[in-house]
Formats: sequence, C-alpha cells, structure tokens
Amino acid sequence: MTAYPLDRLPLDKFPCQREISLIFADVDRIGHVNNVAISRFFEEARVHLHRMVDSYLPEIQPKRILLVHIDIDYLAEVFYPGDVQLGIGVIRVGRTSVQHGAGLFQDGRCVAVSRSVDVNTVEGRPGPAELDARYRSALEKCRLPM
Repeated sequence: MTAYPLDRLPLDKFPCQREISLIFADVDRIGHVNNVAISRFFEEARVHLHRMVDSYLPEIQPKRILLVHIDIDYLAEVFYPGDVQLGIGVIRVGRTSVQHGAGLFQDGRCVAVSRSVDVNTVEGRPGPAELDARYRSALEKCRLPM
C-alpha cells in the first residue's frame, strides 16, 4: 500500500467523520481501550464512508464490497470513559477496489491510523468485479486531501 501521512492529518481534513462513545466493554485489564475495540471502530468508519458514498447516488447501486486488507498503527493509548472521533476518506479508487485512510482521535490527538482496501465482488462469481462509473465518481467526492 502507498504510504500516506494519516497521523499528521487533522480530523477536520477527513471528508467523513463520526463520533463514538466508549463503553466499559471496550476496556482491557490494563485499563485502556483494547485493540479489538479500536479495530471495530475502524470497521464502523468504513461502513459510515460507504453509506456516505451511497447518499451521493440517485439510487442504491447493487454491489458487494469486501474488506481484503487492513493495517492499523496504534499511536497512543485510548482511555475510558469518553468519546473518540473517527475520520475516514478515500486514498485511491482502482478499477475494482478502493483504498481508505482513517484516523482515530481522542481529545484532539490522533491515537491510531488505519489503511484498508475494499474490493467489489459479485455474488456467485469468483474474483473482483469492476466498480460502476457512478459509484467511482461518488467515491471521488470522499477523497482525502493530498
């Protein structure tokens, strides 16, 4: 994956944002929010982004988007109680895939970043399927600043 300085991007530069309230179940034995919860937050960010993209389309496009790659860099501990803010955007739109970049923030500080790739597929057919031109155009509206 292409390196992208997500850890230096402020929350307001991400085209899609969401706030999540932490719950006690997110906490591990050490007293900080655990890596599984943080992974779940990034999943929620990807879903939120795809819903935003869908809102740019005149009708819902039939698609079957699958996560094929994710990496997460944990930059600082996340503490309960409180809230976290997620920012996500598109890094690159390919013929069959989209690469996302996301940041997780707490108290204005970036505490984790994630890069992921989703691939479009068609149920019952093996391999990736080309993204519809209208969907690709909608994805471009969510592009991260370079």
